[in-house]
Amino acid sequence: MPTLWQWSLDTDGTPDRRAVHALLSEWLDTDHHTSSKPWSWSPADAGGIPALWIGLVDDTLVERLLDRSAAYHRSKQRRDAPPLTQPLRQVAATTWAQLAAARPEHSGRWRLRFATPVTFRRGDRFMPWPAPAPVFGSLRTTWRTHAAPHVGDLCLDLSLDPLVVTGIDGASHTERVPLRKPNGNRTDRRPVEVTVNGFLGTITYTADGPLDTAAVESLTRLAPYCGVGSYTTRGFGAVRTPTRP
Repeated sequence: MPTLWQWSLDTDGTPDRRAVHALLSEWLDTDHHTSSKPWSWSPADAGGIPALWIGLVDDTLVERLLDRSAAYHRSKQRRDAPPLTQPLRQVAATTWAQLAAARPEHSGRWRLRFATPVTFRRGDRFMPWPAPAPVFGSLRTTWRTHAAPHVGDLCLDLSLDPLVVTGIDGASHTERVPLRKPNGNRTDRRPVEVTVNGFLGTITYTADGPLDTAAVESLTRLAPYCGVGSYTTRGFGAVRTPTRP
């Protein structure tokens, strides 16, 4: 069951991405190097209250998230991550069966609002353009990796470009993202930070060829729970409840 959890903050602004990533990885990762993670997070404005939203697409992580966040809440240890002043609160949930049964309410158009920069990694490059194939390919990978077995796969062939972009309201966004703290070891050649190019805003996608519109609808409704693209566990690629064209 995909779920969203709210971590209320005391201050505005995006918290230290590296620190939040490190803390949530400690709580939730079973394989740190897997390409498709069952969790994501992003800064959010919860009715005027600054917050983090944590998305889970694996039921087995819920108990772990609640147990470890409760221990963090009780702990007096100071971390670079923001303090947890109150228990996490569930703000949204759906089932895989509900997502699989979703049907379009409109004529072949979908609008996604990227509330944090969405980016797509190719080698050492971070590309900001949310073209249909990488966006829905990312969501399809999440579905195939984490969906409950009883709902099955989605039939979505993107090879012939059946979706096109018909509306853009936003701009590119570039950010220096810290990956780790410098350790003073001159032989350690891992990057301390990277430059991430992303897109921030709203994109309208329209069917322009043979397409299973129900599959696109299912993936569109999944997006707020998992995010899109690269670095979703560092606060990128967040999708809020899609608005209808």
